[in-house]
Amino acid sequence: LQAEELVGIMAERSPEMVIGILAILKAGGVYVPIDPDYPKERIHYMLEDSNVSILLLQHHLLEGTDYQSHTVFLDDPSSYGAEASNLNLNVMPNQLAYVIYTSGTTGNPKGTLIEHKNVVRLLFNNKNVFDFNASDTWTLFHSFCFDFSVWEMYGAMLYGGKLVIIPKQIAKNPERYLQLLKSEAVTILNQTPSYFYQLMQEERADPESNLNIRKIIFGGEALNPSFLKDWKLKYPLTQLINMYGITETTVHVTYKEITEREIDEGRSN
Repeated sequence: LQAEELVGIMAERSPEMVIGILAILKAGGVYVPIDPDYPKERIHYMLEDSNVSILLLQHHLLEGTDYQSHTVFLDDPSSYGAEASNLNLNVMPNQLAYVIYTSGTTGNPKGTLIEHKNVVRLLFNNKNVFDFNASDTWTLFHSFCFDFSVWEMYGAMLYGGKLVIIPKQIAKNPERYLQLLKSEAVTILNQTPSYFYQLMQEERADPESNLNIRKIIFGGEALNPSFLKDWKLKYPLTQLINMYGITETTVHVTYKEITEREIDEGRSN
């Protein structure tokens, strides 16, 4: 694998998916995430447009693609039989880390190229407003084709925290997801507003306040702060933060804490 060589990865949310991403990065490559739930036409287009040299995937997903080049199976034990020590190479800050395809406003999806330094600066900078630490538990809830997942995954790992990978079946069920947030004592929750409103509905049915979340970070779509009133009353110490950004600017570019004032005024920026 050459430096900045593009490598496709098509996997369901799983430990193997995260291992595959880290393997590509440590080898100096660039990962191109492909959601196996995408239509076959879109998967074909992304593989062809990116011209990836290798495709990492799980066995059962092979029939969902007509990729003819080199494949590595993430769920095959033989894929993990090589030398386990760190590779003797340096990955530079200005090298590409990933290419995420956005929906594209003019037809076909467009690949957005993001460098390592962008991801590092997202989480470590001289104006950092977060106090993430190794005691935090995060969830990897979103598709790795949505760059909210970049924030979730590296936010946990770069601070030494715990990352709970949420299977698709649980992600689709707010009741089950809420129970997982409680059982895993999740402290950092990243959510689109529309899904969080569903979680709030489920939590209203529980008279106990037994969540451990200390920060809820909203992104991906517009937030209506007035909807958060009941949540703030039940969990007054949980910090509510609204953030905005686009894939091209590496996840987030704005930060706004939502307090009682913003909730009363219905103002999120």
